[in-house]
Amino acid sequence: MSYFPSPNAVQFLSTPQAKEWLKRAEELSLTSQTYLNDITTLRRSLSTEQTSAIVEQVLLRRHGREKFERADEMLFLRQSLEQATHHVLATYRAKRFAKLCPTPSNGMGIADLGCGIGGDMLALAQVADTVIAVDNNHTCLTFAKHNANVYHLANKIDFVHGDILTVPIVPLEAMAIFSDPSRRTETGRRVINPSDYQPSLHAIINRYGHLPMGIKVAPSLDFKHVECASEIEVISLHGEVKESVLWFNDLATPNIRHRATLLPHNITITNDFPLTDDVANFGDYLYEPDGAVIRAGLVRQLAKLFDLWLIDEHIAYLSGDLLIQSAWLKGYHIEAIMPLNTKKINRHVKEHNISYLNIKQRGTGISPQTYAKKLKLTKKGIERSLVLMRLQEKHVALICERVC
Repeated sequence: MSYFPSPNAVQFLSTPQAKEWLKRAEELSLTSQTYLNDITTLRRSLSTEQTSAIVEQVLLRRHGREKFERADEMLFLRQSLEQATHHVLATYRAKRFAKLCPTPSNGMGIADLGCGIGGDMLALAQVADTVIAVDNNHTCLTFAKHNANVYHLANKIDFVHGDILTVPIVPLEAMAIFSDPSRRTETGRRVINPSDYQPSLHAIINRYGHLPMGIKVAPSLDFKHVECASEIEVISLHGEVKESVLWFNDLATPNIRHRATLLPHNITITNDFPLTDDVANFGDYLYEPDGAVIRAGLVRQLAKLFDLWLIDEHIAYLSGDLLIQSAWLKGYHIEAIMPLNTKKINRHVKEHNISYLNIKQRGTGISPQTYAKKLKLTKKGIERSLVLMRLQEKHVALICERVC
């Protein structure tokens, strides 16, 4: 079970004494080999409760560096940190809110409903005159206040303890809503069904759907659950799909239903781009679109953008005869195409001295981890990618070299 600080521990973490001990504890390794000795060192001066609180924060700050530039000064809860938005994504998203009020000091207010430890709140406070940060967890709000002070933004934020569906929110001029509902159970298990979010996705939409609003949801969300959203944006960071955002009313782009965005490149593609209907055999190169493009259903638009074609209407791979280098695409030079036959694949592996194969599959139902056990790789040789896919009624295997 995840550690959760007691009220006494939360109060302690806000003291100058804790600040000093956090700085000292950061010098400890706190690895599996040193953990007991490190705990013993702290226990000479601190209570068991204080020691646990200090150790937890040191470990969380180390994880938090991946998401926050000032993580070493912030306070975290484990589940809140795991769901917190990376500062690059939060900053990007806040810019859309800024467009509602392009001139400063014009009374723009944004409500961050379910602010957690304040990741999005901090970015929103950079563009709004006032942020109303609401959460039903006292500890989250305490830590969010602390983190606002770390970023010198506390004077722009009003903190409210309460249920985000019932708490009264002062209607400021150009009021907009952001919400990141909890997608984990009390035991930390991820939930998939938006009805199991806390609060549920549709409860938030029913309550605030008449306002300009953005709701962060899991990237795996089945979009049939959110047909009421004006725009759906899927965002990838450093080649990994991180989140989807549902945009409503004035925060949505007119006439745009689906959008894929790549960060930190800050490039985007939408459903109003021209698309291709071309389906043909393999060219010299195989291209794998970024996952955000696939999730947003924009593979045909991407193909048209780069003059590529589909190899199958149901497979999210593209092909072409020219080498294209783009953040949108992973590129592979096709060296061999053969039936999905293990003996033939192993023969090719031996003949070409392949010692490592990165296995990918589309539509075959084959587990790459399981299939890897059937391959007879050489001890020292070259690295290649093995792509297994189903094309119509045939299963084929491609052996490729990753080129971009």
